[in-house]
Amino acid sequence: MSNFFKPADFKDFDEAPIPQPLPDGSYEPVLTKEDLKICSRRMWVMDTISYAYATQNAPCATFAAYYALRKIYGGDQDAFNTAILNQLDCVFNATPPVCGLLLGAGLALEDKGHLNGMQAENDLKIGLMGPLSGIGDVFIWVLPLTILGSIAGYMAMEGNPVGILLWLAIWMAVLAWRWQNYVQGYDMGAQLITGLADKISILTDAASILGLTVVGSLIYSAVAIYTPLTFTFGDVALPIQTGVLDAIFPNILSVIATVVVYRLIKKGVKLNWIILGMIVISCVCAAFGILGVAPAA
Repeated sequence: MSNFFKPADFKDFDEAPIPQPLPDGSYEPVLTKEDLKICSRRMWVMDTISYAYATQNAPCATFAAYYALRKIYGGDQDAFNTAILNQLDCVFNATPPVCGLLLGAGLALEDKGHLNGMQAENDLKIGLMGPLSGIGDVFIWVLPLTILGSIAGYMAMEGNPVGILLWLAIWMAVLAWRWQNYVQGYDMGAQLITGLADKISILTDAASILGLTVVGSLIYSAVAIYTPLTFTFGDVALPIQTGVLDAIFPNILSVIATVVVYRLIKKGVKLNWIILGMIVISCVCAAFGILGVAPAA
């Protein structure tokens, strides 16, 4: 059973050779289908069990990729430490049944580029985890649970067990696919690298732009800051939020808050202190009427 979650040919740092780069600076890929299937099984066991507020399902993805990264970096322990910390630090949150597709593609980038491929891997995960989750939610969570479940319940009320058997069969098929979907993801990532072999910098830049675009949209949709302050002069009343700030730069307060938090994180301030500080500042500003709730549209 140990080989179900751990490669049979696993080697420790002092046993494995240190990978040597090819003339073009890339590396010879070393991951096999069995390595990737082990990643799928480990992710299936851990998904959503180990959850971090700051990086969401990143600990689960790290647990799943552990032995794959050990094989990629061989005896280079420093490079492995950098790679494993990168997995832990990169935010990841995708629908569990389809997350292996994206994580497998990321491993393909790292298997070929090692530390040079990490940034493209991070940007790929950040940029695509939302769209991929949308597909997974619709075709795996919504359809089987609601439509097939409703049909199964109706047939069961009529004394017919076929519906629930069909429902169980669909979920068994999904489970079987989940146990190896890192393989499909890795193959897609490898094909992407092969097709853009002489344009890998373009791939990296495109993934970075996609990741930044997604993060920028999250600021607009997830960070809401409103001030009810109004500048009054005689009979003229000018709302600071709608009359000044939104006219200059819509959502500028949200952007400023995001930049401040980002700077604090980069300086090593603990997230618990940042969250506590935001709560205190929000309460004080709300008490003095500096911040408030935006009126309904």
